[in-house]
Amino acid sequence: MARAIAARSKGDDFQARWFWLQVCRLFEERTKVTQVEYEADGAKAFDDVVVRFNDQYFYKGQPVAAEFYQLKFHVTGAGAITWQSLIDPVAIGANSVSLLERLRDAQVHHAPKGFEAHFILLTVWSIDHNDSLAKIVSKTDGQLDWHRLANGGPRSKMGRIRAAWKKCLKIETDEELRLILSPFRIRSFPLTLQQMERDLNLHLRLVGLKPVPDAVLSNPYDELTRKLLQSESTSFDRSGIEQICKQEGLWVGHAVAEPEAHRVGIRSFLRWAENLADLTDDMLDLVTYFDGRKIRSPELWTQQIFPQVRAFLEQSLQPGQRCHLHLHTHTSIAFASGYCISPKSGINVAIAQSSLSGRELWLPDSRVDRQEYPQLTFNEEIIASENSDVAVALGISHDVLEDVKVYLSKAQLPVQRIVQCLPENCSGQNAIRDGNHARLLAEQLATHLKQLRTASSQMGRLHIFAASPNALMFFLGQVSQRFGQCTLYEFDFDAGIPGAYQPSFSFPPVIQ
Repeated sequence: MARAIAARSKGDDFQARWFWLQVCRLFEERTKVTQVEYEADGAKAFDDVVVRFNDQYFYKGQPVAAEFYQLKFHVTGAGAITWQSLIDPVAIGANSVSLLERLRDAQVHHAPKGFEAHFILLTVWSIDHNDSLAKIVSKTDGQLDWHRLANGGPRSKMGRIRAAWKKCLKIETDEELRLILSPFRIRSFPLTLQQMERDLNLHLRLVGLKPVPDAVLSNPYDELTRKLLQSESTSFDRSGIEQICKQEGLWVGHAVAEPEAHRVGIRSFLRWAENLADLTDDMLDLVTYFDGRKIRSPELWTQQIFPQVRAFLEQSLQPGQRCHLHLHTHTSIAFASGYCISPKSGINVAIAQSSLSGRELWLPDSRVDRQEYPQLTFNEEIIASENSDVAVALGISHDVLEDVKVYLSKAQLPVQRIVQCLPENCSGQNAIRDGNHARLLAEQLATHLKQLRTASSQMGRLHIFAASPNALMFFLGQVSQRFGQCTLYEFDFDAGIPGAYQPSFSFPPVIQ
């Protein structure tokens, strides 16, 4: 009995902390969120937490009015989701109605066209890697990929899944099934409750709410959620929840940095960028071109992504304008953004950088004494003196040299030498202090490469492999006109093998 009560209590804490993570969105500077609900009415099985938006919130070009969350917490990770779980009532603790049946009812009422709302199963369990469900759930946003599910005849694996799901839903056609599944998302939440609390603390600090001290035995936000539920207060807008937090001594408040600045964002993955629209005036969403962090097709870098980045920045930014740029992107896209915004453009760009102490603006200041900042150290290794290309292994977050060597050996590129670039004192998140430091390192690297390359090697290509904060990559892109021909590379973390790099952009770009 005690274990069952403890498990239920932890499940309630999981729900409460997710609720407060969504409440934080109400206080973002450019938020599209108008209301957050706890144990809401109107969407059974997707009523744990509901987030409602104004008419300015779009996802993949379609207006979205709300996100409905079904949360499933488990004390251990000894379990997994399969395609059968979605039609098994027991999987959601029910007796007779499955999750898909409840999805159908919610879709009819809240997303009749298949896009007006999202219904999200958020679970601490992962999807069984050996199950067919793993092949159709997008690593990008958790949506079920209809093209993969629809592939194959009635006797194929996917055909049998479609048949079982249609039988459960009491529908006849694949088109009916596609419409019901269209707004559905499955997202695995791998953090423990302690990790979730640390993540929540970061968001609380950013929006002006009091973080939870490390030494306390109980989380005041968990307790407040229970009290609100007991008082039947379950729906909150910004002013309402702010007043409650003031009464409970949880409100700190914060000054908005440069409230008139134009906020622009680019994202190419969703992890930690789910709510980027809440922070920005304009946002470019490139998520659709990736499966997780892996590009869907190599030519998309040149044919789709770079033209869109360039056009977006040209349209969103104006000379003389103060801009905060949020880059939740691959390092190559951060570099390309800098390439598109010349230091002589007259656009005053600050990079929005999140840290444990809050959201910081990284903007170089020419008046600061740069001698106080640690610099890069350089090590060189000759590969083949008769070649003309140069490879750069930029290891700010971690050293990438060995992976670069493995890749170069496989790819047989005509590289003359490898230049290893490391921070002077330390690596990791604290290796770069601020925007002045990031710009200094970019200029130092550009100068070193110019001095290093002989007349013959300047005719060759520069190959850039980087594990670096995006702020540094942005400033490096701004000074890259000195590089001549260069190619950037992205590491495929999902491959699980050494040297798993793939080329992304090449500069100067080919004009389409």
